[in-house]
Amino acid sequence: MSTQEILAELEKLTPEELCRVKAKLEELIPQPGRPQQAARDVLLEFAGKAQELPSDLAENHDHYLYGTPRRTL
Repeated sequence: MSTQEILAELEKLTPEELCRVKAKLEELIPQPGRPQQAARDVLLEFAGKAQELPSDLAENHDHYLYGTPRRTL
């Protein structure tokens, strides 16, 4: 996603949602004297949040992203 696309999406957020985005950014941006959270830990916060995804998404992510043929296992 490009910077312009992200900015366009931010314009659609409610004030409450923008506050949550700001809080998350402040948490992620390293600041002197504050230990930085590991990327793994940040990603784990989002694990399991997506809904209504195809059951074979992990095996066929290239198909869903780029249209390549589905893998058969």
